[in-house]
This record gives sequence, C-alpha cells and structure tokens, in this order.
Amino acid sequence: MKHNIRGTKTAVYVPHSDFFPQAALPDGSTVIRTLISVRVVVTTTLLLAALIIQSTVSDILPIHYLYRIAGVIYCMTLFYIGLQRWLKSRDGNLAFQLAGDLVVETVLVYFTGGWDSPFSFLYLVTIITASMLLYRRGGLLAASGAAMLYGGLADLMFYRVLPAPPQSFFSPTPPTSLRLYVALGTNMAGFYAAALLTSFLSEKLKKTFEELDVNKQNLAELQALSRNVIESVPSGLITLTKQGTITFINPAGSEILNLPSSAVAGEHLSEIGLFWKDEWNELRSSSSTNRVVRGETTFVRNGEVRSIGYAMTPLSTPEGTSYGLTLIFQDLTEMKELEAQLRMKDRMAAVGELSAGIAHEIRNPLAAIAGSVQVLRSSKNLAPQEERLMSIILKESDRLNKSIADFLRFVKPQERITSEFDIAVSLSETLDLLSNSSELHQNHFIEKAIEPPSFHIVGDPDQIRQVFWNIAKNAIQAMSAGGTLRVITDREEGFYRISFLDSGKGMNDEDQRKMFQPFRTNFPAGTGLGMAISYRIIQEHGGKIAVESREGRGTAITISLPMTSGEAPQSVPEREVISAGR
Repeated sequence: MKHNIRGTKTAVYVPHSDFFPQAALPDGSTVIRTLISVRVVVTTTLLLAALIIQSTVSDILPIHYLYRIAGVIYCMTLFYIGLQRWLKSRDGNLAFQLAGDLVVETVLVYFTGGWDSPFSFLYLVTIITASMLLYRRGGLLAASGAAMLYGGLADLMFYRVLPAPPQSFFSPTPPTSLRLYVALGTNMAGFYAAALLTSFLSEKLKKTFEELDVNKQNLAELQALSRNVIESVPSGLITLTKQGTITFINPAGSEILNLPSSAVAGEHLSEIGLFWKDEWNELRSSSSTNRVVRGETTFVRNGEVRSIGYAMTPLSTPEGTSYGLTLIFQDLTEMKELEAQLRMKDRMAAVGELSAGIAHEIRNPLAAIAGSVQVLRSSKNLAPQEERLMSIILKESDRLNKSIADFLRFVKPQERITSEFDIAVSLSETLDLLSNSSELHQNHFIEKAIEPPSFHIVGDPDQIRQVFWNIAKNAIQAMSAGGTLRVITDREEGFYRISFLDSGKGMNDEDQRKMFQPFRTNFPAGTGLGMAISYRIIQEHGGKIAVESREGRGTAITISLPMTSGEAPQSVPEREVISAGR
C-alpha cells in the first residue's frame, strides 16, 4: 500500500434535523375546536363549583343566575359547532365566539356588581385570546367591544336606566362620578394595553414560526439534495469515528465492496477487508495532522483482486472540532487494465515503426546471401563438409525470412476483408485441424464446449481463424508433458466469448504483462510474434483479449468479439473430447 500526503485542510459538517426545533402553526379547525373545548371545560368547572357552594351555603350566596349563564354558554357552544359546518372562515368563527364571550362576560359583570364588579378581569381573557388568535386587529376590536359593553353597562347602571339585579352577592358601592370615571379609565386602559402587548408578542411569535417553517423547508431540501448527491456519486463514501468505526456507507461504496450497508455499519474499517490493522493505524496517524491522505490498496471481492484508490480526510464541524474521518474510494481495476492496454499499444506502435524499415533492410541482403549460397551449392567440386554448411545456411535463411515475413505482417497487417461468417463452425474446424496436426502428441487432449454450435458474427474469417490457431498452438506447447486444452464459448453483454484453458506450466505476473509484446516467447521454437499478431487482430475487430494465469496451474485466455448479427437458435451444445490423431 502506498500513501501520498498532501497538505490540504478540510472541514466538513453535515446538518441534521434533530439540531433544529420543528414548529408549525396549528390549522384553523384545530384552534376553533380547542377554543370550544376550553370554554366548555371552564363553564362546567364553574357550574360544579356553584353547585357545591349552593348545597352548602345557599342562604348566604344567591347565585342562581350562574345556572342561567351556564345554560346560555352550552347553547352557544352548540351554535358554534353548527356554525363551523357552514362558515369555513377561521377568523369568522373566532370572531363569533369571542363576541359571544364578551356578551356573556358583560352579563356576569352585571349580576356581580356592575361597573364595580371584581369579574371585569374576564374581559382581559377574551382580549388576550383575540390578540393571540387574530393578532393586532382582532385584539383591538375585542378591546373596543369590551370597552363599549363595559362602559355602556356602567353608564346605564349609573344613570339608573338599568336597575341593579334583585339578587347579587356583590353589592355595588354608592356610585359617584369620580369612582365611575376611575373605573372606566383603568379598565379601558387595561383592555387596550393588553390588546397591544399581546398582539405584539403574538405577531412576533407568528413571524418566528414562519421563519422556522421556512428554515425547516430549506433544511429538508438541503438534506434531500445532500442525500441525493451522496447516493448518486459513483465513488464510494464511508464516514468513520476517530476510532475507525464505520457510521455510514453510500450505495456506490456498498457496490464496490460487494457488502450490504447493514453489514458494514458499526464495523471497524479493518474488519471489512479494505485495510489491515497496521495499515489503518498508519492512516489514522497520517490523518491526525488534518491532511488529505491518498493512496492505493487491494481488495479481494468474490475471489478476484481489485485495485482500490482512496483519499482519507478529517471530518470536522464548522467550529473546527474533530468529528471523525471520511474515506472516498474508487475501483481502479478496469482503469488500470485500460492503462496497460494503452501502454501495450504504444510499445507495439513504437516497435513497429522502428522495426519495419530494419526488416526491409535485412530482407534484401538476406535474399542476396541465400541466392549466392544456392549458386555455390550447384558446384560439383564441394566437399561433404561444405555441402552440409551450405544446407545449414539455406535452412537458417529460410527460417529468418519466415520470421521477417511474420514480423512485417505484424507491423503492417494485411487489409481486413469483413463478411458475415459462422464463428462457432470456424472455431470447431480449427480445433479439428489442430488435433490432426503434428503439434499434438498422444497425451494431449482437446475438449470443446461450443454453445450454440452455430453462431454468426461480422469480421475477417481468415484473421480470426489465425487467432484461434495461434492461441491453441501456444496452449499445446505450454503443456509439454501433456494435458487438456478446454475451449468454451458463451455470450455476455453483447460479446461472443471464446475461452482457451490449458493445464500447462502457467506464467508469472511479469510474463503475463509481456505476453503480447513482439519477440517475447517462452518456447524455444517460437518467434514471439504469434500472440502479438493475435492481439492486434482482436483489437482491430473491436474486441478484447484477457489473460489469467498462475505458475504451475495453467493459463486461461479469453477472446471477446462484438456480436453484430442475429443469434442462432438455442440448441444442444457440442461437447466432445478430441485426442491426438483423431
């Protein structure tokens, strides 16, 4: 594992809805029902208290008028409930109820002493309620209504237009103009003061609620956006505590690691196979300096080794407090394979461009040498030793000329003639031809699993057949002590795949990387151009070629060619074992 530390400070903070209060104004129907319920509860409580008092001190407290008032309130409550069905306006319903409360309070004030009644404070309850529910306008209207009702009652009783109630526990004091003006002034000032103060506080509270609702909506949108961004990015994202416990993993991270999020959350980072314990300790010590730590590591998924690139950064709150760590990672396996293919193409292009001219320059003097030797060989005065040496020169000249011809075919391939052909039949015929050639010995076997036995694609049949021959022949040569070559076909993601699996000596990593380079061969009689030519042919057909091998355990070479025509009907696959000489 390699680390690359860069000095970039990072502070990341993700807001959570639990940090913010959630408030909302109640709807109109809820407020109306609540007001009705509170009124009924208060009236019932007062009525029960009156009944208790009446049963104990009935001769002292004449409070029969309370029963009538309670009855009126119950009737008005039924009216309010019915009013709610056809009057949908919240403010209209509240105005009706509050106006009725002012009238009932005025009647109660009249029966308990008139303008000198101690129950005049009940007006404040209605005014405060109106200010809270209908804000400044409702509060001032309620205060004005209370002032008019209270002032009218006081004037009517002062000028004896309205007589004092026949039964009243609270006897009014002798009326004087001064006492009347003082009572009216103090009560009305209290009415309007309560209305203004309560409405001011209610409006501030309403504005606060509205701001909280806007903030709540903005926070919800921000959280949804953050969640969508995190779930949509193709890179894996893991958040960690300072100790390395995983607190979150996004869907891309679960897919890369092939682990469900439920199995990852709560686990230590070193327990999911991405890092060893010592590697994690090294990463944590590196990230403790508030720097970005970059590197690469390997991860085994379904028995396949994947290359993972990562970046680890500290996770901090806006105040700079350390909160944990974030790990962003990507699967670089396919990217590295593409890089290897690009490097291979660059090397092949460079070799081809440099060597094409050299090959031509070698071929011309080689032809002159071979011609001169043939002239000398026709002489009748040659000794047996000279005859043998000239035969060797001609034989080696032919072999060198063949190598140069193969190399020129590689650096300057023949023009491709494409047509629709049956690749399955072509593969089967090539294997049959190989089974009857001198390449196979008695202890070599070829096993075919071609499914379906007939399948058409578009390409150059001669070049594709050459690829089959080169790969199959290499596989046979790799099994010098004998073995089985298995050839399997299948279709996947728009490609027709042919796999050659041998049980030979295999290759190490270095041999695999250099397998398709020209003049690289592991066989004494090979030129090192067959696999290079095969690689170029497959690339020109828009296909891919992959190699998997282990020393002592054989090699698997898979060719993938694009399917550009209709598929043949499904049928029983052709499976047979061909031994040498069949």
